[in-house]
Amino acid sequence: MSTQPTGTLVPPPPPYVGREYNRDHDGTFLKTWNVLMLAEELPEGKIIGKQWLGTKVIVYRDKNGDPVVQSAYCPHVGADLSIGDLVDGEVRCAYHHWRFATDGRCTYIPTEDHIPRVARIYRYPAAEKWGMIFAFNGEEPLFDLPEFPNMTEDEVVYKPYHRGYRQGDGWIGASNTVDFLHLRTVHGVADPNPTKVEFTDYTLTVRQEAPTRIADTILYGGSFLALHIQMADGVEQLFMAGGSQVAPGWSDSYFVVAMRKEKAEALGPEGTEAEFNRRIAYIEKLYAEDGPILQTIRFRGYGKSMLIKADKHMGAFLRWMETYPRAAPFDV
Repeated sequence: MSTQPTGTLVPPPPPYVGREYNRDHDGTFLKTWNVLMLAEELPEGKIIGKQWLGTKVIVYRDKNGDPVVQSAYCPHVGADLSIGDLVDGEVRCAYHHWRFATDGRCTYIPTEDHIPRVARIYRYPAAEKWGMIFAFNGEEPLFDLPEFPNMTEDEVVYKPYHRGYRQGDGWIGASNTVDFLHLRTVHGVADPNPTKVEFTDYTLTVRQEAPTRIADTILYGGSFLALHIQMADGVEQLFMAGGSQVAPGWSDSYFVVAMRKEKAEALGPEGTEAEFNRRIAYIEKLYAEDGPILQTIRFRGYGKSMLIKADKHMGAFLRWMETYPRAAPFDV
């Protein structure tokens, strides 16, 4: 007997919404640091499964408390290791109790004396910073973890937040870093034109100087933004925004608000919390202004956008992203 589905059937999104128009995904993702979760969500002794790079990984802490990120599927028959457990610091598969060390090697197979060398899971570079767990898509990190322009982690107090999944590749939203017309028309930034735009192999640095504000921005790996703004009235703003490449056309977004330690000490705990809430409201305003655009855009990428003179930096960004290194996930 057949059954009919209940509820409303939701049609699929139009082709390429949130992705580059007329380009099919080739299974590769940017080689960059991705935020997988808040650090407070990763207690010792627990394995967490996260969707990432169109597949799944497991995240847990080793005996020293450091984060470990590995491919999530057992090489035996493919059981999901996130439903397994940790035994003496090693991941034990729930299905046949194969065990894997933090370097990915299989260390134990019940009833077997010989363990094949190819029996292993892949370990991604991982780190904890800014109250978040990062993982790098690639064998070795190509650059250091993000920092605020002009200062170090020791100089600030900060608070990380998880916004959740949203449709759209993260690098498309990050193009706003050099879309200065967008900053003017959508966000109302007065005189947003830059005094410096500099591309390196893995970062983009922008400086803006105007009578009302001086802003320094670093875009790491095409998708993670760190911003320091000094207003003419003395107000200073620090925030980061980025996330993870969940799957083609999908990202998981996070942001960090921060202030100098001296300011936090002067404000006290309640004043600091209130100031953070004001800054969060400002960031949510930016997300609300960009959201309807970025989640419906059919993005015209390199060689397809009809750019004008004012878009010279956007053109440079699209060329940069065209050649930025990418890698496929290391599923075994």
